[in-house]
Amino acid sequence: MGLTPPAPAGPARSARGWPAHVPAVLAALALLLGLQLLGTVLVDLTHLPVPGAVVGLVVLLGVGARFPGFARRAEPAGEPLLKHLQLLFVPPGVGALTQLSTLVQQAAPLALAVVGSFAAGLVVAGLLLQRLLRRGPGA
Repeated sequence: MGLTPPAPAGPARSARGWPAHVPAVLAALALLLGLQLLGTVLVDLTHLPVPGAVVGLVVLLGVGARFPGFARRAEPAGEPLLKHLQLLFVPPGVGALTQLSTLVQQAAPLALAVVGSFAAGLVVAGLLLQRLLRRGPGA
């Protein structure tokens, strides 16, 4: 009669730290959706002019920089989403085609907005780069 090692205390865990009965992709999607919800709540409370999903990703970036294991928990859902990112552009493309007449009527203001925002971003990036280069390395 052989001796068997005692069963581990608590539920079995997968390699990523989730309970074994929860598929890693579902747990990662729940994490991403929870962060999006947190971002939406923060935007509603602070009245930031930024989408809640963006705030949620910034939270993921900040917490992930401090605790890399936390960010790795989003990988099972993030990798397939990034691999098939082109599918996320289908709804905006359909919307643009359905509103093509409006886009044609508003072509001048749209072009001005696109060119103006590009130029403003380029100027800001250039000024920031010049300022950082003047400070020197390690400053």
